Amino acid sequence: MQNTISGRIKNIQALRGVAVLLVVFFHMVTIEKKYGGTNTLLPDYFQYGMFGVDLFFVISGFVMVTVTRAKFQQPRQAVTFLYHRISRIYPLYWFYSLLVLAVFFIEPSFVNSSQFGQINILASFLILPQQHLPLLMVGWTLVHEMYFYLVFFLLLFLPEKHLVKGIGLWTAIILFLQLYITPHTSPVLRLLAHPLTIEFIGGCLLALYTRQTKKLVSAPFFLLSALFLFVASILSYILYWQITGHVEPLGWWRILIMGIPAILIIFFLVRAEQKNVVLPGLLGKIGNASYSIYLSHVLTLSLIGRIWAEFSSDSTADNWFALPFMLLSVVAVGYISYVTVERPMIAASRKIA
Repeated sequence: MQNTISGRIKNIQALRGVAVLLVVFFHMVTIEKKYGGTNTLLPDYFQYGMFGVDLFFVISGFVMVTVTRAKFQQPRQAVTFLYHRISRIYPLYWFYSLLVLAVFFIEPSFVNSSQFGQINILASFLILPQQHLPLLMVGWTLVHEMYFYLVFFLLLFLPEKHLVKGIGLWTAIILFLQLYITPHTSPVLRLLAHPLTIEFIGGCLLALYTRQTKKLVSAPFFLLSALFLFVASILSYILYWQITGHVEPLGWWRILIMGIPAILIIFFLVRAEQKNVVLPGLLGKIGNASYSIYLSHVLTLSLIGRIWAEFSSDSTADNWFALPFMLLSVVAVGYISYVTVERPMIAASRKIA
């Protein structure tokens, strides 16, 4: 079998597919409530789909350690790493941000309406920390991604054997900065100290651990463990929601309810692949297109939702048709974007490199 630590890990790609579908379901709950009439089909706990973001963050940390093996203390490799990350993130993000910007100029109320037009366009395009959501709403997660890439770029100048120490220092800084976080803290300091960064760090440490150890346990154990953790995370989320009334777990609660399960689920599925057990190939294909799907899905859902609102009723008959159509459309649009826009952009950036 292909070395799953040095080569592309199929189950990681499949998990990207799972992650983006979870995020799509999270936003479909809102779209159905907004455009689908009084009665809805999707239960509120489908908002657990935000867990897809946590999976993405852990995967990012895991992949960064994997692809930079034996490339430490090499300035050229460090610069190449940062260029690849920037060229991977920005061009497609700008493509969809420009589409949203055009809509914003035509009808501002269509874009992040809850913010009443308070959008920092420059910070949005540069993926910088800001007080409000960026122009392309899902871009807030890319702010975290770029922060992680920049810090990891600096870690590449260390000897590889000191990577764990560097990560430990980073973690200590995050914990120290918690002392200075208040409701009025600047967006930059809030980003530097954000608990979600622990998920990136967890992915990094997971890659190091997986590289060094191999457990002789059967594949069914790994698969059942991953499934158990997923169910336990869902139940913990529902319990937290019922007790606190918060749809999104706050602060470190999110790390406990979603971050730690995400780390362990990825661990178990990487181990399963080492036992020649991989998730369905369709999830891998969706995973390949996950960035395009992620950036485009809110636009697709909103467009279909506005059309749906024209004929929606208080019964759920139209919901049974509209929701599957939405899901298929999101995947189709995202995959077309991946083939026709994203891949050519990646190829062009590699030629420039």
